[in-house]
Amino acid sequence: MHRIPITLLAGLALTTSFAYSEEVVEVTGGSFKYPTHIEATFGARKVPMKLTGAAMRRKAIFNVYTIGSYIQADAQVRTPEDLAAADVAKQLHLVMERTVSGKDMATAFHDAIRANYPTEFKDELEKFTTLMQAQTAEKGDHVWITHIPGVGIHVNLVGKKAETIKNVAFSKAVWDIYLGSKNVGEPVKKGLSARLEK
Repeated sequence: MHRIPITLLAGLALTTSFAYSEEVVEVTGGSFKYPTHIEATFGARKVPMKLTGAAMRRKAIFNVYTIGSYIQADAQVRTPEDLAAADVAKQLHLVMERTVSGKDMATAFHDAIRANYPTEFKDELEKFTTLMQAQTAEKGDHVWITHIPGVGIHVNLVGKKAETIKNVAFSKAVWDIYLGSKNVGEPVKKGLSARLEK
């Protein structure tokens, strides 16, 4: 089993690494295959994670990135709404299918969050978009967005910059980009929840 160290969560003394299973899920048009099971390690605690689904994020006619959604294996979630709201270990894994400037990436996330939350999370959103704007996401880059239960989210543009935003409610707002009532597309919402237990 191949283990990939990802990052150190600044100020939280948490590390995350991933042990990949052999079973994978492909996304049509995507270059990355998502393992159905991974293992995340937060400090001394190892958390088995399961894939809830994967999808392609498109803009107009272009493939922008694939995205896989993981949640701790023993979590009891049945719906996309449950998944967005669950305060358990969960992750979004984005793999870029094209190069996107930091400005465009920041604008896209800003607008997607504001679609569901028109006025909330001013400080958190500024911190989130400032991180995105600080670097270009190149084709092939990996972005991990990790929800830390009771804390908030850790955003890691692998090999570039990372940031922790300590607000559990804002973490839900990020998941609602894909799973909320005003999401980036029903095919994405359906894809990310395709493997949820019914």
